[in-house]
Amino acid sequence: MSPRTPEQFEEIRLSKHKLILDTAMKLFASSGYHNTSISKIAKEAGISKGLIYNYFDSKEDLLKELISQVTDEIMDMLNPDHDDEITTQELNDFFDLLFNSLREKPDYWKLYFQLTIQAGVLETLINTDYSEKIIQNQKLIYKHFYERYEKPDEVMLMISSMLKGFTMQFVYYPQIYSQDLIARFKVRLKELFIKPKIYDYDESKIDADDILGFSLL
Repeated sequence: MSPRTPEQFEEIRLSKHKLILDTAMKLFASSGYHNTSISKIAKEAGISKGLIYNYFDSKEDLLKELISQVTDEIMDMLNPDHDDEITTQELNDFFDLLFNSLREKPDYWKLYFQLTIQAGVLETLINTDYSEKIIQNQKLIYKHFYERYEKPDEVMLMISSMLKGFTMQFVYYPQIYSQDLIARFKVRLKELFIKPKIYDYDESKIDADDILGFSLL
């Protein structure tokens, strides 16, 4: 048997990395983050604890990467060119991309919601260096609404509440919504929240503590 190539080793590494993350997400969601140990993840995945520690320093690191993956996916939909501005067109496209993702990957979003609503999970993230990434994303979203609304915090609370409420209901009970209703709801969201830029952004007036609680999902 010929030795493995560097490409094959990398493929194996990525496969194990994904296996660990997928197993952790499943167990964190079903058994609870605080009740799930590294040993339990290793047993469920059929690998050793030592192998997990080759990829992650701790259970907290696993949690941070899982949430980071979803956060990155949301921001990829919202700000695909990764610049310092979410344009009107990008927010418009975000609604289309989000609704498609909810329809195509309901189990993925179920696990995410089951994880993030657990007591202490978001607090764990906020009290680590990961909070800086959360703050930067929130500032970017806040900037978009600041430039379009006199009271952006109220608008962000509205859109956040509407999206969270709908997305959680949709992934758990998609059968209660007709395709026509979903399409009309998306149009309505766009009518309510897609606005042209009319104000200049002043970052000096932004307090990170004031926006940390606002997330679109």
